[in-house]
Amino acid sequence: MIHSKIDLNLFLILKMIYQEGSITAAAKKLHLSQPAVSHSLTRLRDKYDDPLFIRHGRKMVPSTLCQKIIPQVIDCVAVLESTLSDNTDFDVHQHTREFKLGFRDVLESIFFPTLVTDLIINTPNITINSRQITGLEMERMLEQQERDIVIDMLLPTSNDINHTLICEEHFSLICREDHPILQDMSLENYAQATHAIVALKDSKVDLVDMALAKHGVTRKIALKCEHYFAATSVISRCDMLLTMPNAYANLLKDKMPVAVTPLPFEVPVLPVHMYWHKQAEQDPVNGWMREKLIKIAKQLL
Repeated sequence: MIHSKIDLNLFLILKMIYQEGSITAAAKKLHLSQPAVSHSLTRLRDKYDDPLFIRHGRKMVPSTLCQKIIPQVIDCVAVLESTLSDNTDFDVHQHTREFKLGFRDVLESIFFPTLVTDLIINTPNITINSRQITGLEMERMLEQQERDIVIDMLLPTSNDINHTLICEEHFSLICREDHPILQDMSLENYAQATHAIVALKDSKVDLVDMALAKHGVTRKIALKCEHYFAATSVISRCDMLLTMPNAYANLLKDKMPVAVTPLPFEVPVLPVHMYWHKQAEQDPVNGWMREKLIKIAKQLL
């Protein structure tokens, strides 16, 4: 039972400090003075007998207790706010937001021409801040709101992370336009060729090599790098082969003198999922962006 002397506005302030990572930024968002927000935080600290936030440089880092209770606080504030207006009245133009995405370079190249162009024309109040993150840091960054949405392969997560399948990516072979293998696309010729591969920092399993292992085949690797654009630039000038996601391969085909063709063996499809923290489930702007990304994925992938 909530004590009658507890000011519910304190929980709104707790939520805002957590989301902004700063008392000054929270005060600005809430249109309050910094001393007023600091005083409210002091009252909460007394109630919980816990610091709730520890200053680390310029950032207020949530304590263990704060991290434990904040999802419930955010959910409850969202429920209360939802009673004040019908969700059908949501208008994204009334919100200004820098959306923090976690995309690999391949997905940036696929999504951003459509997404960012649409935002600039129709919702310039919504901007994008994207960076590549590893699977190991994804959950922490979503929890601490360093990223709002991440799109990546299927990864193990806790119950605090929501996710949904948005597409299944197929693999294709890409090579220079007049490569001899195009005249005789066989597993034998594929195995005899030298290859470039793109290996991301946290990649532990390669679906292509797993598929080849079933045929007793291993690739001769002449180049290993982190970006498909760089690898494609190389293979367009020599006889190396590159196996990569089909959608991005077709984009690169329009920019470089390369050919894209099916592989001479079967590789399982790569499930691509969108991830967000459960504390963002009721955030209407986050929901709006999730719907937009799913729509683009259906169009392009």
